[in-house]
Amino acid sequence: MKIAIRGGHNFQAVGASGIIDETTEDRKVKDAVIKYLRAAGQNVLDVTPGECDQNTDLVYGVNNANSFGAELFASIHFNKAYDSYNGAIGTEIWIYSTGGQSEPIATSVVKKIALETGFRNRGVKTSTTLYELRKTSMPAMIIEVCFVEATEDVSIYKEKGPDFIGKCIAEAIIDNTTAEVKADTKQNVQGIHPEVTNNIRNQSSFSTNATALVALDARDKGEASYIDIGEIYASERIQILAEVCDKEYFLPVIYWKDTLSKTSEKVWVNSKQEVLAIDTNATVVNVVTELDARYEPSPESIKMGYIKNGERVFVHKVVGKYVLATYFAGVGYKTAYFTGNYIKID
Repeated sequence: MKIAIRGGHNFQAVGASGIIDETTEDRKVKDAVIKYLRAAGQNVLDVTPGECDQNTDLVYGVNNANSFGAELFASIHFNKAYDSYNGAIGTEIWIYSTGGQSEPIATSVVKKIALETGFRNRGVKTSTTLYELRKTSMPAMIIEVCFVEATEDVSIYKEKGPDFIGKCIAEAIIDNTTAEVKADTKQNVQGIHPEVTNNIRNQSSFSTNATALVALDARDKGEASYIDIGEIYASERIQILAEVCDKEYFLPVIYWKDTLSKTSEKVWVNSKQEVLAIDTNATVVNVVTELDARYEPSPESIKMGYIKNGERVFVHKVVGKYVLATYFAGVGYKTAYFTGNYIKID
């Protein structure tokens, strides 16, 4: 069987860090998985990239797995949910959807890891937004060995060791290779376009209005100096919040957090046009010179900037005679109030 194995992240596009470091440890587990699979006669390709940016990292693994003609793809990761956690969180696996051959393999792997190590079994979860799952052309799974900040998880991991855990993963995969491997029906998940992340997992209330053109850090504040508190993948759909913002290079957003099955708290992202594309739903019309962008929906409000006739914007809401809209402001995007008479909504 042709199997592609990848270690998540790299030492430039780093992964989670807590009591242990994700990238350091997933390389050890990945190497063990490959070793034991090859010892069992499987045809294995290591699709782990070298040091590169996050977008290149993901594309490299997926493209090489697809080119290899892999019949199964497994990416090794470690998870993180909190800054610190005194206790156990557990092990889990992500797949694209239920019903394909990846589901029984993933179920077998997560059960094997939990049974042999003592990790809490968090089960198999589904996501249509994770790049490695939606871009691979074969059954695929993302194995989250344990949580790097959880004291009991790390204690178990250190006791059992990466070689033993890699052996468990390999054995569980091998136990399932006698069955015919059938691809998940990724393109047929009801109601979900593979490139759109809103309305996922029945979260119809989560609407999006922008696309990350590259991988973006989820920042704790809209400043150049910040704490990275999450990951937004290239091509991921996000929601720019409906609030006034003149940070010039940053916008407040929320995004879907797969590990928590809910939207994130408010975070900040780089808003430069080269890394972020907003949807547009309105056009500036009948403006002779320029239309003022204001902080408040009032003619007495201080001016933030301006837009010109014919420009496209995204209108969040109408407030009396004004609209709140996100617009392109030279380098990045800003959000301000505009006189509604000059904004024609599609």
